[in-house]
Amino acid sequence: MKTKQSVTKSNIPSTVIAAFGLLSMLLAVSETAHAQVTNIDPPLVFQAAGPDATSIQGAVDAFRAALGNNNLNNPGPIQKGRREINWDGGNPNLLATTAPVNPFLTFLNTRGSQFKTPGLGLSQAPPSGGPQGGLVVLFGNPSYAKIFKAFSLSRLFTPVGSNITEASFSIPGTNGNARATVRGFGAVFTDVDQPDGTATTGTAHKGSTLIEYFDKSGRLIFSSFVPAAPGDGSLSFFGIKFDDARIASVRIKTGTVAPGPNDDRQNDIVMMDDFIYGEPQLLQ
Repeated sequence: MKTKQSVTKSNIPSTVIAAFGLLSMLLAVSETAHAQVTNIDPPLVFQAAGPDATSIQGAVDAFRAALGNNNLNNPGPIQKGRREINWDGGNPNLLATTAPVNPFLTFLNTRGSQFKTPGLGLSQAPPSGGPQGGLVVLFGNPSYAKIFKAFSLSRLFTPVGSNITEASFSIPGTNGNARATVRGFGAVFTDVDQPDGTATTGTAHKGSTLIEYFDKSGRLIFSSFVPAAPGDGSLSFFGIKFDDARIASVRIKTGTVAPGPNDDRQNDIVMMDDFIYGEPQLLQ
């Protein structure tokens, strides 16, 4: 499997190369994920897909470097840097499965983000089953222990009863009372099988996993399918960065259907891992 990684200015004819020295090859956006820009100042796009963590590590690290230092749980307002959520507190031995909650407010005060779904709720869970649950127990599907892989061990993040996750932002330390925007947002995905393009049958199809970015007025400012990689347990990354904090919310569609069915040619089931986003800035 050839790893695909790129950093590009979307909808710009010439290639823009980021000076990180981390990417193995540079591809146009259309070769890995179809992007649509609806503003006159397109963002820098970071994307990669491949069979394991090393396949996307360069793109993830480049995105982190573009946003700045990790501000961890420090209260805002802070003018620069980024926030990250890896769903396991940096502890690979944390294997507990959390019950679906909606909205998901675990990181509202500490990192200025909250998540909602039109489904039952959102959960953190490791791929495998066992006494603490995992995706196997959460969705009643033993095959999930083999087809998903964590980028940062050990838990993944997923909506339950839906394949839609909606993110919004606030100043860390305000408990959601000071709405905010960010200049970039990216996410890691596991087992994105269906790319944007033409199927083997010759019929055109859309990618299974889509990210949409909106401004403070709810206007769509950017959207793209997430790059895919064949085989179980593959990892994908997609993120964008603007020069200013204009992203007020993000909508993510993971896979073709809500988790539960088997991952096969008819259904592409996708889970999420690390979320990385720019330091929330007070909504102007």
